[in-house]
Amino acid sequence: MNLTRARAAAATTAGLCALLVGCSPLPSFDQLESESRAAAQAIADHLPPGSEVEDRSTGEEGPCGRGTASYTQHWVSYPEPPFDGEEFIATLVRELPDEFVVVDTGVPVSDPNLAIDYRGMTMSVYVDADQRDEPVVDIFAISRCGLPPEDE
Repeated sequence: MNLTRARAAAATTAGLCALLVGCSPLPSFDQLESESRAAAQAIADHLPPGSEVEDRSTGEEGPCGRGTASYTQHWVSYPEPPFDGEEFIATLVRELPDEFVVVDTGVPVSDPNLAIDYRGMTMSVYVDADQRDEPVVDIFAISRCGLPPEDE
């Protein structure tokens, strides 16, 4: 096979691969963390002023396919009372950019909540109460699959 035909075959194979199965390079674990942090921040930006936000992310890799991993961002916020969880969720639905797609999980939950698909990430926002009956907002962002963390 001459060089021109080899290049054409490689380009065709790469093009088909990208079209059929999305053969783009996998993102690094650091990139997964960064993306999920930015997504969680986009939600946290809608919390009322003065809301405390605590990062409870463990930094451990989550499951995906063989040789890949996901990253889970978990933030907990303690908004100042009075806080209306139903209104907070309704505001998120109205104000988040179109890239944040609200998903109906089909699972009835009594507390205000929202399931979101964002750029291949699975996100959820739950409003609950702590032991003192104060409002708590849980923000989860589970990344798309990427490379596992590098051994240090």
